[in-house]
Amino acid sequence: MKEASSNFKPYLIEGFVGPMFSGKTRDLLKRIDPLRYDPRNYSYIGIKPRIDKRGFNCRSAEDFIDWNYVKNSKGIYELSKYFEIIAIDEIQFFDKGIVKVLLDLQKEGKNVVFAGLDKDFRGECFGSMSELITISNKLEKLHGTCNQCGEPAYYTQRLINNEPAHYKSPIVLIEGSGKETYEPRCFKHHEVPGKG
Repeated sequence: MKEASSNFKPYLIEGFVGPMFSGKTRDLLKRIDPLRYDPRNYSYIGIKPRIDKRGFNCRSAEDFIDWNYVKNSKGIYELSKYFEIIAIDEIQFFDKGIVKVLLDLQKEGKNVVFAGLDKDFRGECFGSMSELITISNKLEKLHGTCNQCGEPAYYTQRLINNEPAHYKSPIVLIEGSGKETYEPRCFKHHEVPGKG
């Protein structure tokens, strides 16, 4: 195995978590970016969940990673066989098998770096995030800026037709499927009608 550098950290699971608009993906990319210039040529792959009809190997203007969109956690494991660093964005959308997949990749000496929402719009744990946070060796909890008062925002507010989404709304709404928007909110301004 190659000698570890400040960029490649074998057997390590690293995470960036927080609400929407807290810079999770930005920080994940900043973590991986130096690898492009490392003379040891560590191999890396970017993976996102395929929860809508976006294509495979999509890239946004600011990304340097060709994102591979996979259907489930098993797909992550299959794609990761030949890479040393695995970058996973929007990890909260993967099935419960994601925890075992990350632990298996860690046992194989991979360096896994993920980003995801720690809470859903209700302010509750999103999917398997509590377990992912627990198995992480290094974790950064990020915050946004509250759209209402400018204080640190640790919650994601879902608005439907400019009104706070009801507690019984589906957890996952595919972007563009309705008139929903999201914004970061502090505890004081995070609203969830119908929450007991």
